[in-house]
Amino acid sequence: MAEASTDELLADLKRLIDDGLFASAEILGSLLLARCDTEAHPARERGDALSLYADALFGKGEHKRARSYYRRAIERRRGAGPWQGDGDGARARDEAEARLRLREAECGVVLDEHAAAIGSIEAVPVELRPAKARALLGKLYLQSGLKRNAITAFESALDKDPLCLEVVEPLQRLKASQQDFEEDDAMDSTNEKYPWLTAFAEAHQALAQHDPTRAANAWSDVEQRGDFHGNLYGLCRRAVARAEAGDDAEARVAFARARAADPLNVDSMDHCALLLKRRNAEDELTALARDLVATDRKRPEAWLAVAAKFDCAGDRDAALQFVDKAIALDARHALAFRLRGELLLAQGKAEHSIVAYFQANNVAKDLASYRGLVLAYLSTRKYKEALCTAKEAVATLPRNAKAIALVGRVLATSPEGADKARRAFQKALQLDASCADAALALADLHAQRGECDAAAELLTRALSENEQDTLHSKLGDVYVIAGEERYPEALASYHAALSLNPASDAALTGLDRLEKLMAGVDPDLSDEHDSCDDEEAPDTANSAHDVEEDALESAAYL
Repeated sequence: MAEASTDELLADLKRLIDDGLFASAEILGSLLLARCDTEAHPARERGDALSLYADALFGKGEHKRARSYYRRAIERRRGAGPWQGDGDGARARDEAEARLRLREAECGVVLDEHAAAIGSIEAVPVELRPAKARALLGKLYLQSGLKRNAITAFESALDKDPLCLEVVEPLQRLKASQQDFEEDDAMDSTNEKYPWLTAFAEAHQALAQHDPTRAANAWSDVEQRGDFHGNLYGLCRRAVARAEAGDDAEARVAFARARAADPLNVDSMDHCALLLKRRNAEDELTALARDLVATDRKRPEAWLAVAAKFDCAGDRDAALQFVDKAIALDARHALAFRLRGELLLAQGKAEHSIVAYFQANNVAKDLASYRGLVLAYLSTRKYKEALCTAKEAVATLPRNAKAIALVGRVLATSPEGADKARRAFQKALQLDASCADAALALADLHAQRGECDAAAELLTRALSENEQDTLHSKLGDVYVIAGEERYPEALASYHAALSLNPASDAALTGLDRLEKLMAGVDPDLSDEHDSCDDEEAPDTANSAHDVEEDALESAAYL
């Protein structure tokens, strides 16, 4: 049998790389480089050996060395004339260089040298960039704060390959933050071969515009048009949309279906954890946190679930430690910063909370981060900053009812702003009759003026559009204020709230006060006596860490 030629050894080297035998490939590659480093061997063989050797180093995780060899391979290709086997000559060499530039950029990403990675891809003519390179360039632009460039790169990736689906979500979020939507923008992906792409783009656009009801309906359309019933990706996004809309029951069902479809899935499970925390479902939350950490300890979603679990148990200090762990894993995880702001605000550290919400807002200018900022500013009596932030939310989301209600909420903090607040809430309800934020706040204004019938009518109308425990609880409060003859209706409202959310603090507190009133006891005096008893009673309650004996152990996770 004849000795293997250089071409045959190059083919063997590629086979080793394809098989994942990177250490063996590195050894063979070093031997080949020595053989090819003579004038007797054509430039093509030297260039191929350099690029394959770089691939072997990349596979081993030696990215800095790999990048240096990719660069040497690029220089060798540039300095050579037409090569045998290049087919279309210059075109083939350009395509080969484009591949090497992309691998060079991937090394830069791993080495956290984003500017160098951007330069590597930008050196390739646009028409030669594959969809993968265009998508990576968009992500690099986004991380560098070049949002307009990122939009162009993401759109270019979809032009190259309409199934480059990973860019649809960041593209729609960027367009929302830049107010760059055009009429029927989400419908640009009309495609006879993939008819469901239209609904897919619309679903992400609706989520970016904080229109959760439209988003949930669009995900249903994706299932129908593509026959993708029960797909994991859609279930997770639909659950997030339902949770944002305040439809906790539907959100829990969707999250449960997603967990049943793939118990090892981590995507969107931080949203599931916060939903369970809001519902005070501590046992479910403990199980979820355990599963996520066991699945992937390097994902921020896992540690946010652990943080939510400790917050649910009342240990906010431990919760903050786990939030910080999540942020250390992903410094652009907006939900982690929002949870940090929420925890700090609950601890009375409003100034620190403002910083956290501001960081969340820098990552994603969404309604939740704006709302958190407004609440934090109001708690520190920074009314001017709160109003400016609320107005910025409206400028970012001009037709979002909740954003307009946020402006009304700030205006309502001062007596002279009550009329303007009322108009803001009414405008929000005209845009979206199901906007619970506006209905709750406007009902408060009616109740403060003794207009209990108007408040009750408003809340009843809102409940017909969007049945939420908070609306039922507020309706119960209004009936209590209205007087003794409406106590039975208040009782029914509180029970309706608890049927939707057994952990509703507002409903439990209102029901307790109502029962005392019906028994002829002044609830305010009773509360004073209870607080005195609490001060005198010894502290026999277990600490949060003691409660965790059968749950998560903080030391083990830290």
